[in-house]
Amino acid sequence: MPWFWQAVLLAIFVVPVILLFGYAVVDVIRRPGTGFWPRALWLIAFCILPIVGPLAYLVINPPGSRAMEEALAGDETSRTSELQSLASLHDQGKLTDEEFRQVKEQTINSGMPGSVREQRGSQLL
Repeated sequence: MPWFWQAVLLAIFVVPVILLFGYAVVDVIRRPGTGFWPRALWLIAFCILPIVGPLAYLVINPPGSRAMEEALAGDETSRTSELQSLASLHDQGKLTDEEFRQVKEQTINSGMPGSVREQRGSQLL
C-alpha cells in the first residue's frame, strides 16, 4: 500500500505547486503593459525559486488588478457621460419620464453601460 500514500502526497503537495507555477508563468506572459525585461526577470526568478517566486509575484501583482482598476475608472467616466446625455435627451423632450427612469436605472445598475444610441436606436440622435 505504499503507492497509495505516495499518490496522496503527490496530489496534496506536488500538483498545487505545479499549478501555481504554471498559472504565474501564464500571467507573466499574458499581462499587458509589462516590458520584456520585467517579464524575463520574473520568469528567471520562477526557475530559481519555483515556489517562492510565483507566490511573491502573485502577491505583488495580483492577476487582473491593474486592468480591472482601469476598466472601472473608464466605466465611471462613461457612466457619467451616459447619464448626462440621458438627462439632455429628457430635457429636450425626446425621452418620456418613464423611458428616462428605465434607461437611467439600466445604466446605473449595469456593470457595462451601453450608449443611448444602442439602447434606443439611432432615431434619437
